[in-house]
Order: sequence, then C-alpha cells, then structure tokens
Amino acid sequence: MSQSLSASRSHTENTQSDKLQLLYHQSFQAVFFSLVAALIYTAILWRQPDHQLLLVWLAVILMTSLLRLALFISYRCKKPDKTAVLKWQHPYYISLMLSSLSWGTGTLIICMDKPLLFQIITYCFLLGMAAAALSVYSSIRYMSVSTITVMLVPITAWFTIHPDTTANLMAVAGVFFLISTLRATSILADTLHNSFMLTHKLKLAYETAEHLARTDMLTGLNNRRAFIELSERQLSLCKRNNTPASLLVLDLDHFKTINDELGHATGDFALQHFSELLQKSVRSSDICARIGGEEFALLLPNTGLSSAHKVAEKLRMIIASEVINTADNTFSISTSIGIASGQYELDVLLQTADMAMYEAKQSGRNQVKLYTNEQPVSENNSLALEPARH
Repeated sequence: MSQSLSASRSHTENTQSDKLQLLYHQSFQAVFFSLVAALIYTAILWRQPDHQLLLVWLAVILMTSLLRLALFISYRCKKPDKTAVLKWQHPYYISLMLSSLSWGTGTLIICMDKPLLFQIITYCFLLGMAAAALSVYSSIRYMSVSTITVMLVPITAWFTIHPDTTANLMAVAGVFFLISTLRATSILADTLHNSFMLTHKLKLAYETAEHLARTDMLTGLNNRRAFIELSERQLSLCKRNNTPASLLVLDLDHFKTINDELGHATGDFALQHFSELLQKSVRSSDICARIGGEEFALLLPNTGLSSAHKVAEKLRMIIASEVINTADNTFSISTSIGIASGQYELDVLLQTADMAMYEAKQSGRNQVKLYTNEQPVSENNSLALEPARH
C-alpha cells in the first residue's frame, strides 16, 4: 500500500514538473507578445488626452515584462531538472499575476474616462489577451484561470454597471466568453495532465519490465543476461586502460542434497542467504550475478589473480562459517570457487573459471582453484605485479 502511494505521489510530482517545464518553455514568447500588444494599444489611445497615465501604464508593463524575462533567463541558466523545477512555480505565478493585473486593472483605469469606442477597443484587446492566455498557460489550470479572471473581471464588471446599453451587451458577451474559456481550461488542463501522467506510467512500466528482465527474482542479483552486458562493458574498459580483471565462478556444494532432504523452500532460502553474503563482501564496482541454478559469477575489475584469490578465499571462509537458521532446520553451506584471469574475453573467462570450479569440486569441494590463460596455477606460483584492490 505504501509503495502504491509513493508511486502515485511520484507520478503526480513528475507530471507537475513536466507541466511547469512546458510552461517555462512555451510562454517565453508571451512576454514579447505582451510588450507588442501594449505598444499597439498605446498607439491607438495616443490621440486621446492624458498621455502621462498611458506612459505610466506602459512603464509598468515594461517593468513586469523585464521581471518575467529575468525569471526566464535565470531558469534557463540554472536548468533545474525533475522535481527541482517545482521550486520555480511560485515565482512564475507571482510574475504572471503582476503582468495580468497590469493589463486588467491598468487598462480599465486608462479607458474609464474615454469614449465608449475606446473602452470597447480596450475590451477587445483584453479578450485577445485572455484567448492567448488560454493557449499559453493551459498546462496548469489555476494559472490560466487566474490570468483570464484578473484580465477580464474588472472591465466586465465596469461594463455591467455602465449606463450605455452597448456596454451592457458587451459585458454579457464577456461573461459568456469567460464561462466558455474557463470550461476550456478545464478540458485542456485535464487532457494535458492525463497525457503526462500516462507518459510517466508507461516509462515506469518499461523500467520495471527492463529491471525484471535483468534481475534474478529469487536473489535480487543480476541474471545471466545482465551479467554478460555489464561485464563485457567493464572488460572493454579494463582493456582500454590496460588494467587487469578477474572472474570468479562460485557453486554451492551439495545443493541437490539440501533440496532433496530439507525441501526446495529451504534451498531457496540458502540461495538468498548466499546472495546476501556475496553482496556484502564485494565492492560496488564488482559485478555479481546468479547465472544458473546454484551457480554464481563475480567479475572483479582492476583486480589481478593474486588479489582475486584473496577475495575468493575470504568469501569461501565467510560462507562456510555461517550457520543458517530456518523455522525447521539449522544447517551450513559451502562453495567451490574457480578463478580466471589474464583475459578480456568474457566467454573465455567464464569457460576457464568454470573449469577451475569443477576442479575444485573434484578435489573435495569447499576450496578455490585458479586458472589463467587456461592453465592451472598453483597458489604458490609467483604472479605478476598488479594494482592494489580497493
């Protein structure tokens, strides 16, 4: 239940983040559109007296536009990603409301003492700005609703109480426009929200499927496919940097006996316990996987044969010393380990390490055997110098 709630919260945050990113991306041009519209409106009303009020309003529009431009530039310079984008939502909303108020209340103050023709022209400008806001800010509904409301409600209220019938009819038309645009914002916002939400759900489903395809479900380790992909990439890097790499193949001893005498559930528990010990005992850069029933592989990058042998012996002793307790049984396990080194070809390393592991089995189990370049190596043989394993 908690995982479901967490996933739902993550989807919601990611969707909100995507919508805000879209808003920042597509509304940058709206700042220049607002400036151009303000200049055209100023030119239309310039023949009327009281230029000072018109110029003050134009200056306010310019300042709010510069404020929004500064916000956009800052956003693009910092390039926030994922949920970090959500911190930019409130600054965006504040700057948008300042610009909308400048248009909604500023133009009303300017046109109140002007002839009805200029008041209607003002109303037409604001209707056009509201329509533009519907298309630009529709990804986040409360922003588009706030913008349209702040722009249209003041002058619509003014036209409602206006003594002229034409103005009253304009107010009625404005109310219908306001209602239709508010309904449209709901449809557009819901459509975009569902689209973004579906995208994230599909992405999560793909990532989950990919994880399942690369993970052994019983142990949580890499499966054979993932091990081959990751190891080939790591071996290629080691070859390019001329650093050694070693591979261990580990096989649980007498595992069939555990399954037959103690049950498959106990056998599964033994595999899980073995996997936990393996993961706790290796570096984060090492690649471990379950590649068969009770067979595991461990790639040690930047590790020569001598260090690999020390790692293998440490693992062997840790595993052999552990006592496994279940509800019905108490038992211990051991492992036979084969080591291969001196190669950068994964199939050769796997083959030779597997051969070494089988020799360990035939020699009595619970021991480590070394191979390099397909030749047996005695533990006492002198080995080439290698970098320290960290």
